[in-house]
Amino acid sequence: MKPHTRKLYQLARAKLHLGEQDGIKFIDGIQAEVQGSTQDFVNKDFVRQTVAEAKSELVKWMFIFWVGQGAVTYMIVSLLMKN
Repeated sequence: MKPHTRKLYQLARAKLHLGEQDGIKFIDGIQAEVQGSTQDFVNKDFVRQTVAEAKSELVKWMFIFWVGQGAVTYMIVSLLMKN
């Protein structure tokens, strides 16, 4: 048992009045939950999904910008051609 796990075990047993086996099960359950939740942040699929979402947003805003710039350029050229 690691030092921080041992300290958590002692605190859980004291505060929750657990037996030795119940305390170990409780700490193992907490550790499994923490590892499961933090594994999502380190997972390569999570990073790939985040990058893919960022790319799609970037392409969307680039397209909107290009359409807007094209419309403005067209309007300026059409105004200059009329005069």
